[in-house]
Amino acid sequence: MESLDSWYRREVYSWRTGAAVGWTLLLQPCVLAVYLVFCTLDICHPLSWIAGSFSMLFSTHYMFVMLVLTLVSGVLGVVMSSSYTVVPDIPLTRLHGLVQLLLPTRLLRCLMYLVSGAVTAWVCTSCIGDRYTSLIKSDGTDREVYYLNEYHLFLVVYGMYSGVLYNITMYIHQNNLVQFPVLEQAKFFQVRSRLYNELLKSLSYSLWHTAYFYPFYWMFGHIPKDFVLQHTSLLGSEIPLNSVWGLLDVFLLYQTILCGVFLYLTWTVSSVLYKIYNTEHYAFPVEDVFDDQKNKCLVDALSCKTNSLLQCLGFYDVCHLSRKSGVRRSVVFSLSQPGGHPHNWNKLYSACVAEVNALNQKVQEANWKVFASVPVRQAAGEKNIPPASAGEITTTTLSYRGATTMTNGNSSSPPVDKPASNLQTFKDLTLMYLKKKPVFSYFLSELPDSKSRKLFATCQVQVWAVEALSNFATASYTDDKYGVVQRSLPEIITAVVNLQENVEKHFKLATTTSRRNQKDLGHYDTQLGYLLQTTLKSSMYKIVNTFGKHILSLNLSPECVRKLKLFMDYKE
Repeated sequence: MESLDSWYRREVYSWRTGAAVGWTLLLQPCVLAVYLVFCTLDICHPLSWIAGSFSMLFSTHYMFVMLVLTLVSGVLGVVMSSSYTVVPDIPLTRLHGLVQLLLPTRLLRCLMYLVSGAVTAWVCTSCIGDRYTSLIKSDGTDREVYYLNEYHLFLVVYGMYSGVLYNITMYIHQNNLVQFPVLEQAKFFQVRSRLYNELLKSLSYSLWHTAYFYPFYWMFGHIPKDFVLQHTSLLGSEIPLNSVWGLLDVFLLYQTILCGVFLYLTWTVSSVLYKIYNTEHYAFPVEDVFDDQKNKCLVDALSCKTNSLLQCLGFYDVCHLSRKSGVRRSVVFSLSQPGGHPHNWNKLYSACVAEVNALNQKVQEANWKVFASVPVRQAAGEKNIPPASAGEITTTTLSYRGATTMTNGNSSSPPVDKPASNLQTFKDLTLMYLKKKPVFSYFLSELPDSKSRKLFATCQVQVWAVEALSNFATASYTDDKYGVVQRSLPEIITAVVNLQENVEKHFKLATTTSRRNQKDLGHYDTQLGYLLQTTLKSSMYKIVNTFGKHILSLNLSPECVRKLKLFMDYKE
């Protein structure tokens, strides 16, 4: 039987990715036509400028250039589809981030962008014409003497430079991260709303990349020029561009910026279309009515661990189902025949609560580590306690708002492997020594809030799970005829309350994370942490406002009852 992952890649992912690449190729003639109009801009002769642009659009040379650009964009779109992910990659140190950029797969993609940038820049030179068209130019006499056209070489090198820089910034700024839309819209309106912002972003990227490229070419521009001159019989130009006088060319600066805008807009449109198509809502069947739906139901998507995008689509569908689809929600509330068991609800409820409890456990462990790292003040007159010997684990008790954390004493400590322990001690001492050096400390020191960001990097699934559970609970007040959801209400409330309390503690402990400055909010994973915090509170208020004081009659722990009373009094 075909697995859910392979079915999804064959029936859903391939079609969506193919549609994104197809629309990217269909948009290429429009983008190139706009670029052609601007690159041949001639304000002094508007009629000849418009006539020349239209004649170029219908020429065979333009068709050939368009074919080459379409082929390169299609290959790049298909190859780069594997680089997108729904799980942000957060480095703990600067060295870790640098190593991630040097992975073989990322170096290969960097090479793809380098080739794509060079070919696209060559297409730009073909559209500009005049002195940028060819790599070779004659001296204008009858003698067969040819010179290197450095203007053409300048733009091609700029395209290669832009491709490498775009690939690096894509991973640094997490532009390969697939984010689901907050508000569900049709694909056309999503593209229209993002196109203007992407155009401004492309202009910004082109400006500051050009500002860095000019000094780069001034210092290292002789390398590609000498390489071409050594392997050909061409002669160098009289005024080289890798000089101050050669770079003081306003028209060259205009064409360079325009080429950069065209490059980044071409790559960005492909990325935007991929994300829009692959984050579109997909309605999974709630139960397997037919044989071809086995292992392809909503519960199977929720429990899929091999494909993160498929699991996100499953929880996105659960959230959509619980909030909008009354017909599908009635299937969840139904009982099996014969037997009268709520199998559909039990499966969905178990999958959602399992994700909530798993994140709750991670946050709780992170809080315990913060508790354990807090230095304990000694009371006045207390003698200094000697440090524990190697292999000995002391007992520490720290309390915070009624929560107590204890580490095991040495009475039950496992036997320690001496060679492994000595090797670990040598490794720790070496790292401590290197961290004291300023240069190594910059790369080996832990980045601010990196652990907290890594903790909430994948909590979008838990946000949807919490929201779906609260929507099911509130909808059960009127739609649940058999009371299948209300039987699970104590477990739902307990899971949400425990996670909400631990998340609140974490944000109070992590002081740097709690500073909501503009730089922190620029990270998508940081926004996810605050989104989870807001969703937990709003979900609890939604449940409390629906059931009122009757919710206190459930079988809940005293701590949960205390938290519920705070929500009832709007004090949380």
